[in-house]
Amino acid sequence: MNRLRKKTAVIGCGWFGSAHCRVYSSISDLVAVCDVDDKKAKKLSEEYRANWYTDPVEMFEKENVDAVSVVVPPEHIPRVTKVAAEYGVDVLMEKPLGTRLDDVKNLMKYTKKVRIMPGFIELFNPMLDVLVENLENIGDTLIVSTKRIGLMPRRHWQIGVILDLAFHDLYVLDRLFGDVRGFHVTASYIHDDKFEDYAIIILEFKNGIKGLIEANWLTPFKERKIRVYGSKGTLEGDFITQEIRLLLGLEKNLKFFNREISYKPIRTIEPLKIELEKFLYEEEDIVTLEDGIRILELALNICKKAYETKKAMPET
Repeated sequence: MNRLRKKTAVIGCGWFGSAHCRVYSSISDLVAVCDVDDKKAKKLSEEYRANWYTDPVEMFEKENVDAVSVVVPPEHIPRVTKVAAEYGVDVLMEKPLGTRLDDVKNLMKYTKKVRIMPGFIELFNPMLDVLVENLENIGDTLIVSTKRIGLMPRRHWQIGVILDLAFHDLYVLDRLFGDVRGFHVTASYIHDDKFEDYAIIILEFKNGIKGLIEANWLTPFKERKIRVYGSKGTLEGDFITQEIRLLLGLEKNLKFFNREISYKPIRTIEPLKIELEKFLYEEEDIVTLEDGIRILELALNICKKAYETKKAMPET
């Protein structure tokens, strides 16, 4: 059954905006790109044969757009999303959706006429589906830990590592284990007095499961992993390679043994492509704006607590 290819646009022509353009060009008709930096906009427009703009309003006035990705610095995402929604265009808001909760909450009034979907890309990682399918094999889940490490980004978004990297693991753990009833956080502020470079977050879920998130952008290599500890074994997942390791504890003749089962994809599937296809063509939202608001509120509260703890610490 042939589906009507939608007309798409991308606002924000940085490295991730260019990734959105690449995917849109293969699954839709990419008609326009937009960035305040005309050089970035021109470069992508030439690469993908799309029209370019520096003003979203002008773009929506001149182009017939069905859906748009907003991939701009976080503080500007709500404002640009509002412009698109007022023109009746569906929006994928890249994480962390914004830096002020009220700005994002105010977008709820548009959700009855347009789709506004948070860009929670890891929820579309095929590895996560395999992990969920195997959770019952490790018995009762006790603890879950994640590690998200990478170099400090070469940009100035006025956010720290919690809103940038740890944000992914907050929405993943929320999806896997439900609402968070409490948290503890410790963070370090090395390169900036206001925005944390390293954070350890301990989450307490309503079902009694404990979560540990470790995020930093000080270590010079990239790691994106999750490990779930259960009463019968553990599950390890790698968001980058999409590999899974299932480690089971087995008892035989009063002796304990470990059994390992590995799942490695024949070929990896790009989560961004899965996400954007579902954003454009699925009837039901896998991720809603309400989901995004809940995670953003939690993340902002964690940031606030980390900073309050920092200020309360005596200087050495």
